[in-house]
Amino acid sequence: MNKKEFGILTFESTQHAIKAESDLVKAEIKTKTIPTPRDITLSCGLAIRVDLDDIDKIKELYDNGDLKFKNLYTIRESTEGRFLKKLL
Repeated sequence: MNKKEFGILTFESTQHAIKAESDLVKAEIKTKTIPTPRDITLSCGLAIRVDLDDIDKIKELYDNGDLKFKNLYTIRESTEGRFLKKLL
């Protein structure tokens, strides 16, 4: 079975996404800016994909006010389909 799992951060605006990407890079978190998946939201065209290994560090940055985003999701893609779970 082929599967991929990763996190997605969504934002209110493109400016928020760009600022968050900079904050994540400063925190040494690997990121990839991607178009926001349509099954998540249509509010902002950009999202940031992150490794699941960094989710706890991202939550800590968010809780401390050092990182702002609209929502945090995990996505699991496999041969059975795409499964989305909202974490924050």
